[in-house]
Amino acid sequence: MFFKILFLGEGGVGKTSLLKRYVDGTFTEDMKQTVGVDFASCEVGCDGWNATLQIWDLAGQMHFRELVSYYFAGGRAAIAVFDITMLTTMDALEDWINRLFEAEGEIPLVIVGNKSDLRGVLPSAHPFISKAEGQRFADKYGAPFIETSAKDGRGVSKIFAEITRLLSERYPDPEDSPPLIG
Repeated sequence: MFFKILFLGEGGVGKTSLLKRYVDGTFTEDMKQTVGVDFASCEVGCDGWNATLQIWDLAGQMHFRELVSYYFAGGRAAIAVFDITMLTTMDALEDWINRLFEAEGEIPLVIVGNKSDLRGVLPSAHPFISKAEGQRFADKYGAPFIETSAKDGRGVSKIFAEITRLLSERYPDPEDSPPLIG
């Protein structure tokens, strides 16, 4: 069975880098921003429950905002990403999630704070979103929160383990899940 998974968030937060790290095991320092939408797929499993995730990596730039809303259709779960070094990206994520839930209902969601490798690298005066702040944000949606680094791989596999767990709970028999749309 296939499940459409949506990667949401502002441009530059690392959605594509997280996806490439998980699917290919690679990281590119000068990743180009996604134009429109990009796709990847992977096989997942959890306690005998197996499925294929069709992952839709949605562009986050403002001028693509209305276009990517059309790609929400048929989404069965979402990974919502912000950059822990930029508070505005977490603030904007609220709009992404609200628009998604308006379009698809409250589907399973994982909140991700990316770029944790920059803690201790950027000057101490640089504001960071703490793990506690990220958790409070995720708690508003009843979602798990995972802090990650696409660069060093920290937490990346946990994102997909959580999505798999959430999907297996919502659709215990993958064959009974709604058909893939999109």
